[in-house]
Amino acid sequence: MQNDMSGAYYDYTKTMKPERPWLRPYHQSLVYLTMVCTRGGDGQVDKLYQRFEDTLDMMRKMYHLTCGVPQVNYIVGWHHEGHDSKYPDWSEVNRHLKREGDKTALDSLRWLIRESRKYNAVVSLHLNMMDAYPDSPLWDEYVAKDIIAKDKDGHIIKGKEWGGMVSYQMSYTQEWKTGMAQKRIDGIIEMIPELREGGTIHIDAFLGARPLDRQAPISPYLGYSKEEEVATQRKIYRYWRDRGIDVTSEWVDGFRSDRMVGLQAWAWHGGSAVEDLPDALYCSNPMKDARHPGFDFDNGIHPKFTEEFCLIFLPWYYKNNPDGNEDPQTMRDGTDICMPALWCPSRTIIAYSQDGYAGKTWPLPSAWADVLRVDVARITDAGNQPVGAIDVKDGKVTLDVAANEALALTPTR
Repeated sequence: MQNDMSGAYYDYTKTMKPERPWLRPYHQSLVYLTMVCTRGGDGQVDKLYQRFEDTLDMMRKMYHLTCGVPQVNYIVGWHHEGHDSKYPDWSEVNRHLKREGDKTALDSLRWLIRESRKYNAVVSLHLNMMDAYPDSPLWDEYVAKDIIAKDKDGHIIKGKEWGGMVSYQMSYTQEWKTGMAQKRIDGIIEMIPELREGGTIHIDAFLGARPLDRQAPISPYLGYSKEEEVATQRKIYRYWRDRGIDVTSEWVDGFRSDRMVGLQAWAWHGGSAVEDLPDALYCSNPMKDARHPGFDFDNGIHPKFTEEFCLIFLPWYYKNNPDGNEDPQTMRDGTDICMPALWCPSRTIIAYSQDGYAGKTWPLPSAWADVLRVDVARITDAGNQPVGAIDVKDGKVTLDVAANEALALTPTR
């Protein structure tokens, strides 16, 4: 068991690059979390939102709605009875998500990961390395090995209640020293080898302190300082990366002294805390309401998805792309936009309007100088639907766009 991993601080300011190159271009991808299942206060399934085949169908629709943008989808609730179920154990895939005809839910999850590649997507997992629950198969062992946080007298410390169940926090340093952290990581990679191909994992609640006592050590009984626990977190980042997997996480700061710049590629919350950094080094999903699919949304997709994708994500992607070198102000007018989708393999512009308009003229990018006519298609979750073609006049096009409609423009062949 590898215990000699470095816990040293990484000084990103020397290079303004990650310690090792990211395995995925997070600043050029639509990265999100999908809630598929929650567990209730009795430890059993509370609500099932999607089975694995439903998740694939949602991703297919998002592929069409985005003209095929690269996706990274972390599945929330994939294990045991749903979100936050039976941590710290990761050994069982949620049986309620199984496809009919598959032998096991694990087979179905691995199928989803493989099938998602058809839609320019990576599917990975949302998991937790800090919280524990008494109904976990690992509970007794983790208590016996003093991994579960205890007060100075050796009594187990209760944590916050999540989903109707009290959580308990764990010492990263103790789990590392006992080899249990490494065992968990190696075990899930062995169980789901496709995780290496995706090259990314999302660690929920990877905090530097217990939420109910942020100033105290995680486990006063053990006496490890907060600085020692953070150093062990750095070891965990590096251990995952040695196995060909980037770590993303819920928070940038997370009650700790280190933002983990250069070790953590992407954060779910707190993107404003890394606005001083290049998105290629550290970023978040810039969208707002629509960045967490699943739940009870129709087809799993938030009603504002197209709006936020076109008005927020598209400009963000454009500024982060080396070919996005023209003035974006010429491509936007309030809640109307007409901007290149630079991820597309052939020249494509997305035109969108929140309120709709008729007869608005847009300049085409300089890379379209040879284009005399463009084909226009309505972007739908079933694919682009051709609606006609228009002439280019003086390097400009004049469009009619309905409210909350997105159009794809491509050069007429």
